[in-house]
Formats: sequence, structure tokens, C-alpha cells
Amino acid sequence: MLSALLNKQTTSLARACLRYHSTSPGPNEELIQALSRYLEEEKASASSNSYKVRAYSKAITAIGQLPEQVRSVEQVRHLDGIGVRIAKRIDAYLSGTPYEPPTPSRSKKAKDTDHSLAEHTKPKPRKTLDELRREQVVSSLSSVGGIGSSKANALYDAGCKSLQDVREPKFFEMLSRLQQINAQYTIGLDRPMTHEQASTVCDFVTQNISSKYTVLLSGDFRRGTGSAQHITLIILHPQHTGVFPPEGSPSIDSTIKQRSKYDIIPSPFASNPETKVKSKGLPDTATFSTEIISPLECRGLLATTITAGAQKWDGIIRIPERAQSEAEGNGWETRAERIQGVQKCEGQFFSAEIYYVPRHCAGAASIALTGDIQFNLAVRKAASRLGFRLNEYGLWRWRVSATVTSGDDVDKERSVEQHGGYWESVASEKEEDILESVGMGWVAPERRNFANLDVRSRKRNSESYSGLTSPGH
Repeated sequence: MLSALLNKQTTSLARACLRYHSTSPGPNEELIQALSRYLEEEKASASSNSYKVRAYSKAITAIGQLPEQVRSVEQVRHLDGIGVRIAKRIDAYLSGTPYEPPTPSRSKKAKDTDHSLAEHTKPKPRKTLDELRREQVVSSLSSVGGIGSSKANALYDAGCKSLQDVREPKFFEMLSRLQQINAQYTIGLDRPMTHEQASTVCDFVTQNISSKYTVLLSGDFRRGTGSAQHITLIILHPQHTGVFPPEGSPSIDSTIKQRSKYDIIPSPFASNPETKVKSKGLPDTATFSTEIISPLECRGLLATTITAGAQKWDGIIRIPERAQSEAEGNGWETRAERIQGVQKCEGQFFSAEIYYVPRHCAGAASIALTGDIQFNLAVRKAASRLGFRLNEYGLWRWRVSATVTSGDDVDKERSVEQHGGYWESVASEKEEDILESVGMGWVAPERRNFANLDVRSRKRNSESYSGLTSPGH
């Protein structure tokens, strides 16, 4: 009976995982597709293991939440569901090498028999030079983010014999948009950014946009990481538009243990059907473009755009270099040198995200974008236990109301008419206020690396935060 229950739960988790993946493609689309194939193979196997199926489902969900592209197995080894075997599968996929499953342990007698047979077996023929050459080139091409062994072999068969060749038009056209970007800037994207480089970018942005904006360094670097695969910047603007309360009402949701959506945090400030419906409430997209994005492009910081929306820009940046002497201007290399570096793909390139956030939502946005994912899950669950709802715009409390007051905003009017109430903002501008309101107390950014904790410690910390609360808070 226990086995049947586990199988039922595993199947539900796998279906939920696949539904999530099918509607929310991200930077790790091809890796998730590969893991989904492994999941289906395991489910179809005559010796299918429900625990393996469950592990694959958890791994797919965890990787699907990552905002950055996975380039090394070390980035995901700590995630829930990724054990030794799945980690080896991922490593084989990323490196373009065949996966060799571990062989089950055998008795000494069987091993002795195999050894005896091996002595009379002819050695395998050596690989030809062409086969060795193919392996070398495929491995090199697979080092480009998003290019798996299948695509690398197709490129080789088409005549591509090196990383330099892949930029030729006939091979370049075989790649997807994301693969093209990674191939174009592969020299810079194959190593992590340092904290010093991140601070340089932050300083450059601050100096090259209007002083009415505030630039904050977020993500991995705010959590104290010495190096990371990408940089996250928050730009606070003075407008009060583009703030969205949660959808629905508390009565629509079931209890926290049954709400699977709390185990999957949507990408903050991403363009989605919800924001499209509310497009009238978004900040002026033209302002974000003309006062933030365009100046940074013209000054040689933004190299190429992957996606751009009303509140988020995602793409590749080139690290600005310091001038050789103070006589050369404001301390940076000239604008012409930076633009030339972008055009010739010379310099150091990294992936970046820039978020355009209302100043009064700074606290909620900082929590969402600082991370990590496990910490954000813990905060949201703590908020839900107290009847609150937390998103990247603030902490909200449900208010029952049967009437609409003149002057109420559209969201409030719609919520009252449909659900008999509305979400009222409790805190949004300061992280301290939000964390205090959900009963956690202040947790310093460098102590929010919950993914590095083991499962028991994570559960213990999500229920009691006294050990993480700094004195005086």
C-alpha cells in the first residue's frame, strides 16, 4: 500500500513538473528536455524505480527555477533531487560525453569468471584518427552553453571543425538564438565573473544613467559569493506604477502543504499573461528603454539583448575597462574603444539581468532577487502560515470588502467584484519590515544560502530562525 501511494505521489509530481516545464521555458530548456527524456525512460523501464522517478522530477523542477544557464554540474549538484547518478547524467550531457551507468555489484566468483573470459578476449580495435578528431571537436563545441552532443555532431557532419568555424554563417544559422549568443561570446562566458568585476559594472551603470535612479547589486554577489556566472542589478525608479498584488483570494488556495505553486517561484518581473493583462499598470517602457537601456548600449556596456520587457532586461554585457591614465577622461576607456570591443567580441563578456523596480518595492524586490531559491521558498511559506502573501512587489494581507470606493485602482475594483475582497500592502520598501512581519527576523544576505544546507538543517531553519537572527533585530 505504501508503494502504491508513493507511486501515485511520484506520478503527480512528474506530471506537475512536466506541466511547469512546458509552460515556462527558460535558459536551461535543452537540459530539462534531456532530463525529461531520462525520466520517461525510467518510468517505461521494466525495472522502474519510483524513487528515481521522483528524483528526476525534483531535479527538473529545481533546474527549471534557475535564472541562469547551467554550464557546469557544480552549479546544480546541491539542488534537491540531484544525487550522484543524476549529477553524472548532467555532467555527461554538458560535456557531450556518453553516459556510462554504474554496473551493479557482483559476486567474487562472477568477477573471477569475467576476468578469465577477458584473458581470452581480443582487445578492442583502436579508434581511427577520424574518430578521435570527431570526439575532440564535438567535445570542444559542446563546451558552448546550450550546444549538446547531438547539435555538436550535426555541426561536425556539416563541416564545422573548431569553435572558430562555428561563427561562420553556414554553421551559425544552424544554432538557436541563445546558442548563437553563447557561441559569439564563448571566450568570455566560459569563466565566472569576480566580485570586483561586478562592482565595476555597478559603478559604471551608476555613472552613466540619471542620478534620480539608484543602482543595487543583487543576486549571488549580494549573498557574498566571490564569483558567479552572471550579474543581477536592480535599478530603483521613483514611479509608483507597475506594482501588482497577488492574484485570486485566500479561499481559492488550499493549505500550504497542498499548494504546489509555493514550491515553484515564478521568475520575478518576467513578462507573462498576468502582466500582459495588466499592461496599463506597467511603468513607461519607453522610459526604461530610453533612460536606462539605450544609454548603456551606446556607451558599450550592453553587448546584445536576449529578452527585454517593461521591468526586466536580460542579455550579455562587456566589462568596461579602466583607462590607462586619468588624462583619458572619466577613468574609463573611451566610448569608441568599448564599442569597438563589443563589435569585435574583444574583452570580457558575461550574462546579466537588469530589473526596473519601483523604489517603494525595494525591500520585496531585494528579497526575491537576492535569493537563494530555498530561502525565498522559506520566506513565502512563513508568510503563508500567518495569512500573508509575498511576491516581488511586497507583503500583502487579505481584506474582506463588499463595496468599491470611488477612486480605487482597477486591480482592487476587480478583486472586490470577483472575490469579495482585496490584497492590502503590509510592507514593501524595507526587507527588515517584511522579514519581521513573517516572524523570521533579520537574516543577513550572506546567510541566505539555504541551498548549501542539508535537508534537515533547511527544514529546521525554515521553522525557527532564531539562530540566523542578528543581535538587535
